[in-house]
Amino acid sequence: MGRTETCVYVCLRIRLVDRWYILRRRKNLDADLIPIPSLPSRSRVSSSVVVVLDSEIYVIGGLIKGIRTCDVWVLDCRTHTWRIVPSMGMARANAAAGVIDGKIYVLGGFISNDYSNWVEVFDPKIQTWDSLPLQNELPRPRYIHDSVVWDQKLYAVDGKDKTFYYSPSQGKWGRGNCGHLDGNRRDWCMIDNLLFCISKKGNIYWYDPKDLDCPEDGEPEEMYSKEVLGLDVSLKKSLSRSRLVHFYMRSEALWEKERLRLRWAPMIELVPGARLTNCGPNIVLFWDILKGVHRQIWCAELSFKRLAGEIWGNIEWSNALMNVDPLVDGYELLYSASVTL
Repeated sequence: MGRTETCVYVCLRIRLVDRWYILRRRKNLDADLIPIPSLPSRSRVSSSVVVVLDSEIYVIGGLIKGIRTCDVWVLDCRTHTWRIVPSMGMARANAAAGVIDGKIYVLGGFISNDYSNWVEVFDPKIQTWDSLPLQNELPRPRYIHDSVVWDQKLYAVDGKDKTFYYSPSQGKWGRGNCGHLDGNRRDWCMIDNLLFCISKKGNIYWYDPKDLDCPEDGEPEEMYSKEVLGLDVSLKKSLSRSRLVHFYMRSEALWEKERLRLRWAPMIELVPGARLTNCGPNIVLFWDILKGVHRQIWCAELSFKRLAGEIWGNIEWSNALMNVDPLVDGYELLYSASVTL
């Protein structure tokens, strides 16, 4: 029988150049980043959504010079080669995406009064996209900052921390429950049927994903989260100060209202990339710290165990991956994804 290995892939934007890496984890040695070929597109792409199907990473949609694109690029993680596949019917940025029954479902990520293409599905076997009709009319969020697949449904959380879902088997777009602490559902990550997320204050929380569902014909309820116990206080402090983690939660409407007057960038161009990534039964976490005049990008692997109704975390290892000059190297963690090879 062949041996399988879970590899973590990372995309960093440094000095306006997007670079892809493999995170190399080594026994008794610090982890480091091994560069691999990057997306061959001539233009920088941000605000894409990334999903993993088999041994490939799909980079879907995004912004090119502030304009939404319908392009879809695929990284073959066995050969580290890129190819482009058929484009979506709609250009999207900050959409939700997930794999259900071997197909890729994508929803949202654009502004239009025509919602006939709100949900599209890609069949990799025949390399085609199809639009899916929705059976009900619900508010459809323009900006989606996280998504996860659970119980054959694609869940998404919008800029106001409200949860929605799409069920392919029912063709249904519905409401889910909402978090009880605003801003604490960043970087959803599913591990062993538990949903983990990170807050701007550096806390790592967990939910029972069964609580995602809103009562049938009822109003959304608050999802009760619990903090992961046992993690070093210094980690929480570092996360709360990290540029990669910290992000003030504002409604998109307020942001857009003020950004022209204050010359802010569009919200969807400022949202930080993924910091939590599932890696087998563990989570890989990225953050940064100020070290003298430089910033260091750090990484850690966290393991978990359940005890008396609580989840306890343990830091398996942690170390700095690289130094960056914040005044020269403008940097951003765009994407991270784990692939089993």
